[in-house]
Amino acid sequence: MDLSIIIVNYNVKHFLEQCLLSVEKAMGGFEGEVIVIDNNSVDGSQEMMRKKFGDKITLIANTDNPGFSKANNQGIKIAKGRYVLLLNPDTVVEEQTFRKCIDFMDAHPDGGALGVKMIDGEGQFLPESKRALPTPWVSFYKIFGFAKLFPQSRKFGQYHLTYLDKEENHPIEILSGAFMFMRSEALEKIGYLDEDFFMYGEDIDLSYRFIKAGYQNYYLSDTQIIHYKGESTKKGSLNYVRVFYQAMIIFAQKHFGGSRKQLFIASIRLAVYMRALAAILHRMVKRFGFPILETLLIFLTTFGIKSYWEHYVKYIEGGAYPVEFSYLYMPAYALVFVLFLWLAGAYQKPFKLRPLVMAPIWGFVAIATVTYMFDPIRNFSRGIVGLSAVFSMVITMATRGFINWREHGTFFFTESRSKRVAIVGQGADVRRVVDLIKGELDYPVDIVGVVEVERSDEVEQPNQQIERLGELNRLSEIIQFYDLNEIIFSNSSMTTESILDTMRDLRDTEIAYKIVPPQADYIVGPQAIHTSRYSRQIGFRLQEADVRWRKQVFDSVSSGLLILTYPLLFLLYQRPASAWSRLWQVLTRQQHMVGYIHPETEDLPPLKSGLLSMLDRAKGTSKDLNTKGLDKYYARQYRWEMDLEILLKAWRRIGG
Repeated sequence: MDLSIIIVNYNVKHFLEQCLLSVEKAMGGFEGEVIVIDNNSVDGSQEMMRKKFGDKITLIANTDNPGFSKANNQGIKIAKGRYVLLLNPDTVVEEQTFRKCIDFMDAHPDGGALGVKMIDGEGQFLPESKRALPTPWVSFYKIFGFAKLFPQSRKFGQYHLTYLDKEENHPIEILSGAFMFMRSEALEKIGYLDEDFFMYGEDIDLSYRFIKAGYQNYYLSDTQIIHYKGESTKKGSLNYVRVFYQAMIIFAQKHFGGSRKQLFIASIRLAVYMRALAAILHRMVKRFGFPILETLLIFLTTFGIKSYWEHYVKYIEGGAYPVEFSYLYMPAYALVFVLFLWLAGAYQKPFKLRPLVMAPIWGFVAIATVTYMFDPIRNFSRGIVGLSAVFSMVITMATRGFINWREHGTFFFTESRSKRVAIVGQGADVRRVVDLIKGELDYPVDIVGVVEVERSDEVEQPNQQIERLGELNRLSEIIQFYDLNEIIFSNSSMTTESILDTMRDLRDTEIAYKIVPPQADYIVGPQAIHTSRYSRQIGFRLQEADVRWRKQVFDSVSSGLLILTYPLLFLLYQRPASAWSRLWQVLTRQQHMVGYIHPETEDLPPLKSGLLSMLDRAKGTSKDLNTKGLDKYYARQYRWEMDLEILLKAWRRIGG
């Protein structure tokens, strides 16, 4: 047997199916086998493989998640091929990829392992396709940005070998575990993947062991694959930073010695802190940057209104407001307006007009009411607060209009434009894709027309409203002329190789790409999968250990605060005595602050009963509401912010 392909899967069912379909196309002309190890996925991956691929693959269904290295070793132990390929499930291979790899390795008997050119879901070259050994200095240049500043330098650009032409074949040192084509004989000699690496780092370790054993690793540019980088492993998370760099420390302790090892480990630990800090700052800016900016804008506007009112209305003949009004109360006013904007949903997309009007009004009412109750600030003009509310409306409409203009090309965010897409395909298959988008998928787009792979004498229109825009060889002009945002390729009408070539040729355009696999009822893209509403299998965030931990932290903090403020607020509860006992049960982990409407539901992640539920998110309830659907939505989309929103809206009903 020529080739054994080993794929480790964990909860990426649709990417895996697309990968297996591309592998099936590429298996012609030689004898091979496909071994899939599933690490206890809960998204229906195993059912999909048994139903759609049956005996075409060998499935090893683990009852736990032993990690990437152990799972791959399970497959390697039963592999029969002269060559073994470790392949990520979030990849798509060209039809001739395996054949070209086999031919190259047959022609280079010194080769221990081989990697290929990888591009991401947007057609951009992935630099990890070729890498050097991450020695202390190579890592230092990468961590502190020298590699990015001087990519063509042989000294500074070693990490990703950026000074080597990606369109040519090269001997290299380190391969990517996303596609690692290895000679079985050499693999038996150096040993399998080191199982001390749970995830990440095992590809670097294995590549280095090939070189230490006297073999050469190669980068093959003659074929390419798509790697939807970050789909099978979320690389932006703090957990990724921790696990990846811990793997680098294991590598250093294993292969380096003396001061070299200590220097490497010190640089790695520094990198962990820098990346973790950068990740935290990025999240904070992404989540709170917009509200903070608007708070500042509203404050500055209020300050300007105050200055005008002070000089031309209130104190015409002299005098001024006290200093604390400008630097204490006015910032508080701005925070109140932004708080009401947040509670009204003004920071959720798509933007809507109603929250931008109502939030400043309620903010004005709240400020006016509170200021009237306290003598020290009673005399501060409500005219300033009223004008601030009006200008808050103007500011929030302007900022959201600007964002919408940048993202959608229109300032009026209440009329946000759908994505303008074209389908690349042929004949009946285009009709299938059009019907899929219009009928089964939750994917509202404006289908501008069809780009034919090749011109046919008899044009078979997929739909009377769908126009033929032209042929594939003029796609660049079509994108520009019709102002397209996205291209959807039909993998039944086009080979994977031609799709990848097209993406590569258009890599300088600001266009998104998606692929419809043959006979599939879903669309795959780099950031999302659009699935049929009839066959959707979705995992639940409440199954994740760190998510459940955050929910428990929220319960403890919120119940503790409500217990501390109970002497001040107890008359506001609908049933004060019951509220106290229920809050104590949350604090002692007997109940959740927010739980399911139907706690006994068996097909959802288990939760204790809750004081509140998704029904409390709305002002009223309806007997026609799909309450079980609300529970599924809560389990699937859970964020601690949902619990906070529900608590703010319904805290008085605790104990009711």
